[in-house]
Amino acid sequence: LHPNFVADYLNATTHYGDPKAGCESDEIAVQIQGVQGDFCTPACSLVKKCPTDVPEGVTAAPQCALSASSGGKYCALICSPSSKDDAQCGTNASCKAISGVGICTYDD
Repeated sequence: LHPNFVADYLNATTHYGDPKAGCESDEIAVQIQGVQGDFCTPACSLVKKCPTDVPEGVTAAPQCALSASSGGKYCALICSPSSKDDAQCGTNASCKAISGVGICTYDD
């Protein structure tokens, strides 16, 4: 077990955080093809809803909106790219337009 992994794991306090700070134990770091940035995300399904514990200040809504090439589904913070309000995604994140909606990703 790498010491940085333990430190990163202990620093993650909510879902949908910045992967550079570490993801929750039930999350993976995701980067969407064609969209700048990345984010931590948990898996979801028809019976497993997306967690609602978002980082401080985030107003974007968690939705089971991503489909992986492997067939799994994952949550994402869905935002409004037309509002020009990047505060909806929280600190160091912004709303990226994709397929008519927006997804919050971390730019660092």
